[in-house]
Amino acid sequence: MNQLSNAGQSAARANTNPRPAFRTGVFLSLALSLLSACHKTAGSGVIATVGEQQISREELVRSISAMKLPSKVPASVPSDVLNRLIDRALINQEAEREGLPNDPSISRKIRHSRERILRQALLDKKVDSQVHVTDADVKAYYDQHKNEIRQPGYVVVRQLILPDAKIAQTIGKSLKKRHGFSKAISRYSGGPVGKIFEGTVPPQFAKYFFNLPEGSVTGPLPLKDGVHYFKIDKVQSGRLLSFDEAKSGISQFLTSQQKQEKYQAFLNSLRAKTKISIDQKGLGEVMGAAKAASTGATSGAR
Repeated sequence: MNQLSNAGQSAARANTNPRPAFRTGVFLSLALSLLSACHKTAGSGVIATVGEQQISREELVRSISAMKLPSKVPASVPSDVLNRLIDRALINQEAEREGLPNDPSISRKIRHSRERILRQALLDKKVDSQVHVTDADVKAYYDQHKNEIRQPGYVVVRQLILPDAKIAQTIGKSLKKRHGFSKAISRYSGGPVGKIFEGTVPPQFAKYFFNLPEGSVTGPLPLKDGVHYFKIDKVQSGRLLSFDEAKSGISQFLTSQQKQEKYQAFLNSLRAKTKISIDQKGLGEVMGAAKAASTGATSGAR
């Protein structure tokens, strides 16, 4: 059921929050035209030299393309971007002359960055590139679960926060009168909570928000900051999603699921071919120290 919930929520998000359509075609066309112009220009392909470091025309074009500019690029853009690349090269070279890569704390950061880049490159190659979710996969999943993939319902809620149970008991009945809830908020504390979607609150609190008619006042609910009452201003029922509404979310869900499976299989293969030894005594000592620290912190908090 968790998988169905995840798939349904992904589908609902894809349906209710469509991503803006970037003009990638324009950017690609712009980059290709710039590259073509570079290749047609006579020369070695080097557009600038900073000390002993060369900046190629292709690097300049890639930097411009990465900016995702509109189709009409101001004439000054290539020059501006080139100057940024020159500035970056100057700073990098000065950092080398200062011997910063030899500083232990900095070399450690460089090593960690290198390791992170290598890990991501390996996972892109061995895991992400192996993930393939087809239209048929998405349709098959929808057909199998179409009676369970739904747009969750929601309620629009206001809350009233009272300082103690005595006041809550005194004014409880007046909250259901016309404008009674609003007057109480202005006198005490509270205001709009906004939308609360099904499945997003713990079961013990769901009774205060769902399966109630519009205009309902629920409570009291004692919490740390006071006694709460809620007013349900709007109720929007959930509904099943059509295939067109659900397919984007299902594709995201299946892709994530397949990626996780392939990632775990890849890790298992690495463990199978690599000898791993663990100092169980040392691990036990660390775990014991962590447990003692946790217990001490808990005792101190009391």
